Amino acid sequence: MSPFKSALASTLIYVVFGALWILYSDRFLEGFVDSTETLTQMQTYKGWFFVFVTGLLFLYLMYNALTRERKLHERDELTELLNRTMFRDEVNNWIRHYHHDAKPFLIALINVDNFRTINHSAGHQSGDQLLKSIAALLEERYAHSPCLIARTGGDEFAIAMYTDNGLEACIEDIREIQRKINELQVLSMPNFRTKVGIGIAVFPDDASDVKSLLSATNIALEEAKELGQGQLRLYDHMFGESVHNRLQLSQDLQQALNNRELYVVYQPQFDARSLKITGIEALLRWNHPELGPIRPDIFIPLAEQQGLIGQITDFVCQLAFQELHDSGLFQTYVPRLSINVSALDFERSGCTEAFQQRFSHLDDWSFVQLELTETAIMENYENTRQVLDELRQAKVQVSIDDFGTGYSSLNLLRRLPVNEVKIERSFIRDIPRSDESNSIVRTIIAMARSLRLRVIAEGVETPAQVRFLQEEQCDELQGFYLSKPMRIDALGAFCKSYVPEKIAQHTL
Repeated sequence: MSPFKSALASTLIYVVFGALWILYSDRFLEGFVDSTETLTQMQTYKGWFFVFVTGLLFLYLMYNALTRERKLHERDELTELLNRTMFRDEVNNWIRHYHHDAKPFLIALINVDNFRTINHSAGHQSGDQLLKSIAALLEERYAHSPCLIARTGGDEFAIAMYTDNGLEACIEDIREIQRKINELQVLSMPNFRTKVGIGIAVFPDDASDVKSLLSATNIALEEAKELGQGQLRLYDHMFGESVHNRLQLSQDLQQALNNRELYVVYQPQFDARSLKITGIEALLRWNHPELGPIRPDIFIPLAEQQGLIGQITDFVCQLAFQELHDSGLFQTYVPRLSINVSALDFERSGCTEAFQQRFSHLDDWSFVQLELTETAIMENYENTRQVLDELRQAKVQVSIDDFGTGYSSLNLLRRLPVNEVKIERSFIRDIPRSDESNSIVRTIIAMARSLRLRVIAEGVETPAQVRFLQEEQCDELQGFYLSKPMRIDALGAFCKSYVPEKIAQHTL
């Protein structure tokens, strides 16, 4: 209710009560009192009684209004848990009381993995219902414990609890909560399993004030997210110190971009039947002058966090096109070039124009294929689809990388301008000896075929995997068994000397 409506309602209650009092109080007295002197005295008492009753009424109305205002200030509107500000204030109170009762406690941050995917796939109503279910589960679990429970972000919850029973017991209790949350189902997504990442920090071991404590908890959560979905991590001082190292690494990455110290390697892709080269994937590498090779799964997230990903995409496109052209491989030995792009490439303003500028010197844009993951698509589905639609009209091809690790429904796939799906290497690694992986690969191939999409398997490392994928009519293959990633000079030599029949003989 708005402040005006709340005030109006209180005023109307007072006016109605006053009007009823004036209209009927005198009649009531006249009906019971005959003496004029007694009636006069009773009128005085009636006035004092009116003041007393209206005072109580005013107290009641003010109490309700202030309680409602405080609840709005302290509580999250959706879940009715404490909000971020009140949680911080209450934790600060716990820290002040520590000097008197010396009771240590921990804070656990709980973050829902792939929450954007849930909102985009099942709708915001389903996402809100999941958040309310998590809140209800937390409240039920800690209803009789002196805990603080809050919703501190869109898909984030926080718990503060005393560690009287020992840290290990508290952590096991939080793991049990994690398991129960994993059992929650999302409306309209019956096959989706909810997973949460959890970061934990302890007072006073990890920090001595509320700001540092929450920062330590966030660092632990960040480490849990980096390890994958559904992970739990305690704050580690060494990891906290590595935050400084990562900031330094971010500065080094910017310098490497400016000085063109990064380079590209290329891994060929092959037709599953003929084993002829169908394209190559450009992969960025960084050899740090002091630290040596830095893995892409370290420096690419850094680039995204520091706002450098657009410059990296520009760099890869420019260098790959230039090297392929200078080596004479461009559109001759190499029919298609796949370039990995980030979700952030589709979020900044003018992203369509940025892609068009990257490819402006090409006569035929069908030579280019953009690879992005399911998760990247779902993080900003509508805008990504719009940009891809425009690029598709210019004949740019699109591949969904790491297919099968995210959540994309058939309906969403139909709406996307996709040419290819790439089966994630973890599914390929266990074929043909794992029945589960075999079934997953067959299902992905069948689904892609129903949508008339090309299927490529990455991470192919054995002849048995090649034979299995050929039998299941997978379209293309990529992996160390056929070719490792290589620099442009080695790629030129490989393409010009490659004989598909020699590889084919080894797979029989």
